[in-house]
Amino acid sequence: MDIAIVGAGLMGRLLGWRLTEAGHRTTLFERSEPGEPASAAHVAAAMLAPMSELPESDNEVFAMGMSGLSVWPQWLAALDVRHGFDGAIAVAHRRDDALLETFERVLRARSDPPPERLDRTSLNELEPELAPAFARGLFLPGEGWIDNRALLDALEPRCGRIRYGQRADLEGDPLWGRRRASFDAWVDCRGADAHEPGLRGVRGEVVRLRAPEVNLQRPIRLMHPRYQLYVAPRGNHEYVVGATQIESDSRAGMTVRSALELLSAAFSLHTGFAEAEILALDVGLRAAFDDNVPRVYWRDGILRINGLYRHGFLAAPVLVQAAIQAIQQRELPECASASMAS
Repeated sequence: MDIAIVGAGLMGRLLGWRLTEAGHRTTLFERSEPGEPASAAHVAAAMLAPMSELPESDNEVFAMGMSGLSVWPQWLAALDVRHGFDGAIAVAHRRDDALLETFERVLRARSDPPPERLDRTSLNELEPELAPAFARGLFLPGEGWIDNRALLDALEPRCGRIRYGQRADLEGDPLWGRRRASFDAWVDCRGADAHEPGLRGVRGEVVRLRAPEVNLQRPIRLMHPRYQLYVAPRGNHEYVVGATQIESDSRAGMTVRSALELLSAAFSLHTGFAEAEILALDVGLRAAFDDNVPRVYWRDGILRINGLYRHGFLAAPVLVQAAIQAIQQRELPECASASMAS
């Protein structure tokens, strides 16, 4: 089959790769120019953290994430992309112990396997540089991280032909009828730019740091009254620090307030961040439906993958599988969820 994919972000590239591997011909239409990435995946911390996300998600997303964890190691090995699946750690300063306790209760009630309690000694064994500042924590087995930008780069030559600088407006394109007939199937992976009914933009902001004085091997979550700070390693003393989640579709640059909060929270986690080099202050716009659950569905003869919210990397393997089955079967009902398609 000749398949057109609109949007060369995470879902577009992963789907193009898997379809190409299956013998299909794929063409990706990407509005941005080469070297000017505009997708939320380029900004993301790319944490694979189904347990950590439970307080912000439901059981369907948790199931997607756990399924994804079994697939990602194979994919990343095939693509030769740096990653880590040695678990994640959640901690809190003493004044915020109640937040860590609440977090633990939620996880114990809803997750399998449950989190493991860490005292200072066991915390020191896993992440020695956290132990001086924190007396206890939670270990979340199996969780991990992906070098998101390395992944996107590795997928580029494998996902089919990418036609950069070409906006495919689908229904709004006056030549849509002629263009549509050129391919056997069309897949819309535009995220927030798709303007699907019921879709909203959720703004996320991250700081990328190079911190020679910091040696953290796992993703770390810091409980905070206003947000959960996360620090995701990238190797070579580089880290992605984020927390902000703003109900806004603005792509304007990061605010001073957000930058100060992220940097001060990172310093409170590890004083070595005081001398870190700021590599970038990035903003991304994630698309979400009202229930924050990703969906794969047909509408007007086009297969839509959208609403990834903050679960894009987590749910990607399930969504890709659902999309491939939908293309092959062409029987997926309108507005069906990813779970129905898998």
